[in-house]
Amino acid sequence: MTGGRRQRVGWLGGFTLGVGLALCAPAWAAVPPEPSSLARCEESFDAHPEGSDAAMCFFRNAQGLPGRDEARRRLQGLIARHPDRPWLTLVLGHMELLSEPALAEASYLRAALAFREQGDAEGEVLAGINLRSVLGMRGRTEEAHQWVLRVGEVARASGDPKLEVRALILEAAELSDLGQDLGRAYRLLKRAEALTFPDGTDGMKKQLLSPLATVSVNLGRFDEARDIFARLAELAERTKDAGTEARVRFALANLAWRRQEERPEPGGRLELLRLAREALASAERAGSKAFEAMSLRLVAELLGDGPEERNEAEDALGRCIDIARETGLPERRISCLWTRAERRSAVDAAAAWRDVDETLALAAEHDNPLYLASAWRARSMVAFRTSPLPEALGEAERALAAVEVLRQWQRDATSQAELFSSWASDYHRLAGRTLEAGEASAVPPREALERAFAVSERLRARTLFEALVASRALPTQEEPPEQRKARDGVLRGLSATQRRLLDPALSASERTRLLGELQELERRERELRPATQRAELSFASLSATEQRLGEEEALLVFLAGTDHDLQGERAGGAWVLAVTREGTRAYRIPERARLRPMVALLSGLIERRDGSEAAAAAALYAQLLAPALRELPPKVSRLLLVPDGPLHDLPFAALREHADAPPLMTRYELARVPSASLLHHWREQPARPPEGEALVLADPDRGGTLQGTAVASARGGMFLETASLGALPEARREGRTVSEALEDTAVKPRLLMGTEASEQALKASHWDAVRILHVAAHAVVDVESPERSALVLAPGAAGEDGLLQPREIAELRLRDALVVLSSCRGASGAQLAGEGVLSLARAFFESGARAVVASLWPMRDAEAAELLERYYRHLAAGQGAASALREAQREAWEDGEPAAMWAGLGVMGDAALVPVRPAAGGMGRSVLLGLSAGAGLLALGLWGLGMRRARRKRGSGQA
Repeated sequence: MTGGRRQRVGWLGGFTLGVGLALCAPAWAAVPPEPSSLARCEESFDAHPEGSDAAMCFFRNAQGLPGRDEARRRLQGLIARHPDRPWLTLVLGHMELLSEPALAEASYLRAALAFREQGDAEGEVLAGINLRSVLGMRGRTEEAHQWVLRVGEVARASGDPKLEVRALILEAAELSDLGQDLGRAYRLLKRAEALTFPDGTDGMKKQLLSPLATVSVNLGRFDEARDIFARLAELAERTKDAGTEARVRFALANLAWRRQEERPEPGGRLELLRLAREALASAERAGSKAFEAMSLRLVAELLGDGPEERNEAEDALGRCIDIARETGLPERRISCLWTRAERRSAVDAAAAWRDVDETLALAAEHDNPLYLASAWRARSMVAFRTSPLPEALGEAERALAAVEVLRQWQRDATSQAELFSSWASDYHRLAGRTLEAGEASAVPPREALERAFAVSERLRARTLFEALVASRALPTQEEPPEQRKARDGVLRGLSATQRRLLDPALSASERTRLLGELQELERRERELRPATQRAELSFASLSATEQRLGEEEALLVFLAGTDHDLQGERAGGAWVLAVTREGTRAYRIPERARLRPMVALLSGLIERRDGSEAAAAAALYAQLLAPALRELPPKVSRLLLVPDGPLHDLPFAALREHADAPPLMTRYELARVPSASLLHHWREQPARPPEGEALVLADPDRGGTLQGTAVASARGGMFLETASLGALPEARREGRTVSEALEDTAVKPRLLMGTEASEQALKASHWDAVRILHVAAHAVVDVESPERSALVLAPGAAGEDGLLQPREIAELRLRDALVVLSSCRGASGAQLAGEGVLSLARAFFESGARAVVASLWPMRDAEAAELLERYYRHLAAGQGAASALREAQREAWEDGEPAAMWAGLGVMGDAALVPVRPAAGGMGRSVLLGLSAGAGLLALGLWGLGMRRARRKRGSGQA
């Protein structure tokens, strides 16, 4: 139940109301007004009847329930005496909205039409915004859309920037209300934010911040949403705005729910219930019926299953449904009905199904993909509680089909991935419950494996898969010349702004200004990109995957779900599927909340470089791999790992059977793959001959653009500290070593170092010939803004900034090349549930790479050079991408090097890729040199064996 409830709290937490009141002035509010206060409002109006401020006086003095009726009575009297003053009617609508939306609709419509007749653009825009909000709340989407168009038309014709900002916010509200293109909604709101702060009115700021926070929640940007709600709370307190305070309290309770699900803490449900009750009390004080309904539902969801709590929940949901029906709020009614259906399913199945049927009927009536997806999910949750498990699984599969429809409404890949991440728990639940059904023979075991595997494939790296399939299957999309020209101009602006941000002498105020400018340029660039191409996807089936794997390969598919939700309902658990040519088996593993600290502990111990990680590595091996590996066919020597959740950060190479055992990479070649479908996609392409060019960039020299002159010990750095990154002299040695290793192969090196290792040179390369791209340079990883992550190169041209970022990487058009990122954290970055890690490595896959070698953590300069030297020696001998890395890592381990040196580097993509063929006649130079020197060094080698063993003992923490 956890995923269903969590998603619905987020989605239907209230974007329709998220726009808030479009006020013409700051909403100064107070406790119940004194009659004299309202009398002064009347006096003020009599003195200045033509403006908005006198009318707003009534709203400012009637925020709480006690004085609202008196304020409305006086307003209605003034309207009767002054029918030509629509500001009075607009403010009357504000007061009616909280408790009687139907009356507010009529008032807003009268005000809008009167303003139009008087030619008052500001008045019509404000009335139109509020009217659209009420119409959306009441499910009348087509009428609401007509007012979006009208407000935009009036705002543009007025030439008033403030009205145009309000129109932007309204456009974003409609997109989000209907579940359409949340990415565009977010970008519109960020554009409006830049125009509203710091000089906009308090009313404009509230109108902006509320939907911006809600869209951020719906895209999974919880930290950003929390910060925005904090700004909104400060505004509400300063202006004593009870309605906004109610909105914020509900939103914060909603966010806390999300946090608890991601990182469960003891006693979390009770704390959430406390927050929900506070939100309900705040809504009741403000007289906000919409937020009262939403808070009642949240309280009901969090109550337990004891008799008293069950009765309280039933009462709360009955009140919620009554409020929604009386005020004409179908969205609230739908959400309260499905919540009641879920709760009733434990005690009254017939009543639960009646609620579900009513929920689906209402959702279908409004034809909103958000409503429909959530309603179908509620149906599946009731089915899990009341129906035989096979039937419940069928209902859950139909619910995911509704989620897929919602996903297709998103225009760009980023918003698709962000939205999809919020529904990932539904896929985990269905896959896990299907495997449980197979265990219990409620579904034939083989059928359960096939269906669970299919669900997993629909979850994994979807936007990457779609992009690669489209790039192969569809013709290149031609940009209109004007759009291309506009985008080129924005890209030049981005480069120029980032060059200025690299200046460490910038003042704080100037840096803040430039960051705002950068954000706006990034938004415009996203808007100008060609629309995402959609190709029909064919996901890999379990049978096809088994048939296509080599007999030496096993695919380990991890599903890091949760065992139970906040209410104690079964949520599918966590699993690993071991797929080989001989068949597939499923094994339980610890749930996600247990895995996260275990992975973090191992990484922290490895960082100590003293061998103390051995026990932690053995513990993770026992819980993740031991049962599956014990039953693998004896010929398996390569593990293809499909990680999930915290396992994306796990250095699998360092795991071991027991504390004194050799690490996993001594037994198996290892590679990570985003999904079986992507693995098939790569392997279905015609193999390119292992010949061509290796483009090697090493230790880029940015000249005067970098201020730091110190030699760096690690290949890392923060984005805004790029200017202080030092030189990497070992990277130059690495570049030369790579070139020497490849000289006598069919892949000829082109080495660029210093100022030649530039962004301009890389972009100008002839990618059809490139089989290997090797970059030994700093990288910066921005987890908050993944598209600002970059490889730090020399600029090479006046129009470049030397920061090779994901949007630029994706346009390189590599053709099944091997990319080696000898840099900091090329394999790590922000994570999206289901989609995976938004890393630099991923960007190279988008550009057409077939395999990427990259690190999970910062690498010491000298150690990176040494490990990659070993890697290319084996690669030049004709070994595959994963086989060569296994040998390099094994050698480093045998030489006593700590796991921090070798365990973070990994192969992603097609492990079997062989990018290099030794030159005709035999072996490469590095191999020949090794053989010629071998005989003379035999005695030294025997001595060195003993030394390596001694160093290995020290590296393992042994005496």
